[in-house]
Amino acid sequence: MHDEFAKIDWIKRRFEKGTVPFSEGLTGEKKGTVPFSEVIVGIGDDAAVVDFGDRPTIVTVDVQVEDVHFRRDLISCRELGLRAVITAASDVWAMASNPTAAVIALTLPDAFTDVDFRELIEGIAEASELTGARIIGGNLSHGRSLSITTTVFGLPEAKPLTRSGARPGDQVYVTGELGAAALGLEILKAGASDLENAESFVARWRRPPVHGAIVQELTRYATAMIDISDGCLQDLQHLCAASGVGAMIHASDVPTAPGYGELCTALDLDPIELALTGGEDYELLFTAPPDTAGIPATSIGEIVGVREVRILDHEGRPVEFDRPGYRHFS
Repeated sequence: MHDEFAKIDWIKRRFEKGTVPFSEGLTGEKKGTVPFSEVIVGIGDDAAVVDFGDRPTIVTVDVQVEDVHFRRDLISCRELGLRAVITAASDVWAMASNPTAAVIALTLPDAFTDVDFRELIEGIAEASELTGARIIGGNLSHGRSLSITTTVFGLPEAKPLTRSGARPGDQVYVTGELGAAALGLEILKAGASDLENAESFVARWRRPPVHGAIVQELTRYATAMIDISDGCLQDLQHLCAASGVGAMIHASDVPTAPGYGELCTALDLDPIELALTGGEDYELLFTAPPDTAGIPATSIGEIVGVREVRILDHEGRPVEFDRPGYRHFS
């Protein structure tokens, strides 16, 4: 299992039973089994949904690890703290919900100074205000490299939206513009921040978008949703697999920011491939019926019955890429 998603699938099968065995109780009495609180959505979506007896609660966790998810020389501690919370909150927005609280575990290396620490916390505090996720606790530990583990709780605007509601005939939509964050990271890694318009793309990678304002509106018409973290193509494949459908994406309809194509050319990057597979966007990808009016997003294709995601160029020819997106173990 050298693939991230194979590991997730194995974990999902392992924990699908829904009850946990209890051994001897405090009094020595045999307790049998005790059911979980009602799990509405378990492993395999952007977040879990658990009913604790009052209303459904959204729960998600995300980790940012130094030299895996970020390099300290490419981002400030304040920006890192902000980015860690917003990227975790993105999974809550993808469930048509809004964050309410968060707990954060920090692993700090020897070289992490008190100034670094305070700046990191200031970034976390800023993101808490932007997302609505009040910081209510966490943990501090020491380790060889910096890592930030963020658990976010949220409440649905109406009912939680999952990846599994897309139907043939639905349109595929994305918020914002794709590829900008991935391009910003490529600019930083290439040391090309002096290129024209480069700083706006770098800023887009360092500060992911906040989607709280749009979530309530999306609950009125979206049929399925996922956030774009590992690449639009790969995350769309997850949504289609959960819904038992396929999709046809028109590359010419993919929205990109002004100056994006020129910078991709300067760095010898394929603009369509980067926009669809680069990841780091943290935009929302969702499906909705074709007759829905006034959607504040861009239609990039449609859902089809054949269980395959196909990309077509401006002449209708199939486009293929070596990888659909980012994978941690490959």
